[in-house]
Amino acid sequence: MKYFNIITFITIAVLIVNSVSCQNNQNKTDQMNWKLIDFNNIPNESPYNNYFNAIGKYNFEQILAINEEHIVLVGNNEPESVTVIPTKQKEAIAFVSLDGGNTITKHNLGKGSINSVTAIDKVLFLTNNTSSMGKISSQLLKADLSLENWETVAEFNDQEIYNVNFFSDKIGIASFVSEDYHQRVSDVIKCTIDGGKNWSTIKSSGSKFSNFVFSAAHEIEFIENNQLIRLNFISGNKEILIKAIAPEGFTCSSIFKDTESQELYTFIKNEHDKNHLSIKYLHSQEEIKLPNIEYLVETMGDYFHIMIKNGIYYNYMWSGDKGKTWNTEKLRDFYLTPRPIEYFGKGNVFAFVTCFKGTESERGGRLGIRKATP
Repeated sequence: MKYFNIITFITIAVLIVNSVSCQNNQNKTDQMNWKLIDFNNIPNESPYNNYFNAIGKYNFEQILAINEEHIVLVGNNEPESVTVIPTKQKEAIAFVSLDGGNTITKHNLGKGSINSVTAIDKVLFLTNNTSSMGKISSQLLKADLSLENWETVAEFNDQEIYNVNFFSDKIGIASFVSEDYHQRVSDVIKCTIDGGKNWSTIKSSGSKFSNFVFSAAHEIEFIENNQLIRLNFISGNKEILIKAIAPEGFTCSSIFKDTESQELYTFIKNEHDKNHLSIKYLHSQEEIKLPNIEYLVETMGDYFHIMIKNGIYYNYMWSGDKGKTWNTEKLRDFYLTPRPIEYFGKGNVFAFVTCFKGTESERGGRLGIRKATP
């Protein structure tokens, strides 16, 4: 099949994927498997432009892992649409697997590009950028976790919705960017209490933020001017919870929540030494120095992990004792694409890679799944 037909309703094709497992034996204390998903082996898929791997037909914007087996890939088919019909508008695409990539279901969600997806209360919320010919527009979509059923919750003419975060299937916050007749851009943070149908500007009491965590249905916490702030975005009431998070000569900005311990933490950076980076837990005040890296690690309880660029390759680094000791797994069988990438649990990573070894059929783009063995 040379290209996918344009349709406005959902097209679902169950894709049975042949996968290749490669055992990485570089660390004897924690064996891991990499499973490589070849899109060429998906029924009704064919090499892109008759040569490149079929995965090259798509631009993927995000990988979401709901659990170790349930993953969602979202993006668009712009590479294919431009090649086949240069004037054709790209289509919003989502792939879902419930069994760790063995079987994949493809969904076509109409015109546009799915830029983000988030899961809450067994519901998916997806943002679809439908901008075309220089005119901004977007949609908020809602679906079940398998994407078998989906609907357009709201359409935004002259606005793009992004940075969506839901506390429940009813209460959420998102940013909206718009452009007026004079091409002046405005960026507004809004909230919804009816599942995304209606949005109103939050009461922020003058605070500006892009990164936050929910602490209650109508409350969020974020870092502003080196302080931890709690804001009720309905009433506008604001409270300073912690002052002077980072010491003099250091900075901090973003806030995160550990998915296992539920602890809030941030990263402390030395203004004069880019290799000095540490994690600081906000309520316990525990601070952990990271080993000469510029990257923000992912945490789950005592387990830290991150991909580190090493020349043209990447190394996977992890610690099982909250940063006291570190292990390194060198990835030399493929090139890894750093974005999008998804970390889940303790040792699971989902990323796109390019294989360069073996026969011609063994080379090319793949979806790589790193899974910890029991």
